[in-house]
Amino acid sequence: MRRINRRTVLRGIGAAIALPWLEAMGHSAKELNSSVSASTNRLAFMYIPNGVIGSKWFPKSAGSKFEFGESLKPLEALRNDVTVISGLNRTYLTGEPHSQAGSCWLTSAKPNERVDGVNAIDVTLDQVIAREAGKATPFPSIELSCNSFIDNVEPKIFDSISWYGPGYDAKSQNDPRKVFARLFGEAASIKKSILDTVLEDARRLNKTLGKSDRRKMDEYLNSIRSVENRIAKQKASKSSLSKIDYQVPNQLPKNRGEYIRMMGDLMVLAFQTDQTRIATMMVGPERWETPQFYEGVFEKPVSHHVMTHDTTEDDRVAKIDRFHVEQYAYLVNKLKSIQDGEATLLDKCTFVLGSGLGNGAQHSYEQLPIVIAGQGNGAHTSGTHIKAADGTRLANLWLSLGNMMGLEIDQFADSTGTLDGFLK
Repeated sequence: MRRINRRTVLRGIGAAIALPWLEAMGHSAKELNSSVSASTNRLAFMYIPNGVIGSKWFPKSAGSKFEFGESLKPLEALRNDVTVISGLNRTYLTGEPHSQAGSCWLTSAKPNERVDGVNAIDVTLDQVIAREAGKATPFPSIELSCNSFIDNVEPKIFDSISWYGPGYDAKSQNDPRKVFARLFGEAASIKKSILDTVLEDARRLNKTLGKSDRRKMDEYLNSIRSVENRIAKQKASKSSLSKIDYQVPNQLPKNRGEYIRMMGDLMVLAFQTDQTRIATMMVGPERWETPQFYEGVFEKPVSHHVMTHDTTEDDRVAKIDRFHVEQYAYLVNKLKSIQDGEATLLDKCTFVLGSGLGNGAQHSYEQLPIVIAGQGNGAHTSGTHIKAADGTRLANLWLSLGNMMGLEIDQFADSTGTLDGFLK
């Protein structure tokens, strides 16, 4: 078995696909794991809009023996891999609460620093980290969105959680085909599968690999094929959308869960091939009132935002919360299923699920929902419910994550220190 370089790619006409970690890359899994540092961690944020129903989200008891709230039940089988955090708060200033909720969620600005003239928007945590961690990868970061609506009613401030600085958002990509092409270098002239263009190179490489590496290669290429097929199905389903009795834009996926999982799978592929180590994904924009269809939850499309402002709808809103958690659980399981040396990809990830609002009906910035999956290369705790002390800032968690990712800082935004009980 010959040795190959960690940066080896499969090449075809106008396409190049990076490889996952293989034993043939010159280091044993043990050697690879012993050399990990903060820069090899992956960090992802999955944002859900409009807050959650806290009574069905937060566990009642702290520590490792907590019971998941009804909305978090899909994570039960992943208990040892996730940490639920409650009690985190942000400061709300006068202005539009939804725009601040998302755009200021990861911001480095203190609440009273209205550097853009309206809101406290400055460079966000993901982009601060990407300035250093991104030097080692083809893409410093990727920004994904599961909002396929073309809606000029609301400005970008409602649909952006990643910012280079005041007024300059890191524009997210909502078209899975374009994300796939960006990651794997599809030429504009290519009409067939990207994977098909590199199969000949893959077959040549396979002949030189050991049995274990051949199995990993097969699994990896199959995962790429799966994403391609799902993108094709989404494109082909557009004609059938016209039969649905409500107005839809051209690129609205027929199946919302499928759309979220598809975009998440692209994030996983980017991590698996070390295309990037920093990612953000918005499940949906804040305050958007266009109805969306949550398959398996409701029979007709509903407006998430409108429902959150009707307290008689709390039970149904909680079903949307659980729907979002189900998609998150799918992606956590996906990360856990991928081997990366002796560990799994999840072991080398920190995957944050959360919202910039606590209670959507009240526009509350208190008791913000946060779940974290992964091990962060052993940097932080998992399998527990951390109940933060009264008044604890959300920025304390962001400072902890920044330190974990190699930032040598002692404050982030309005943090008062790192989050107690989180970092090991």
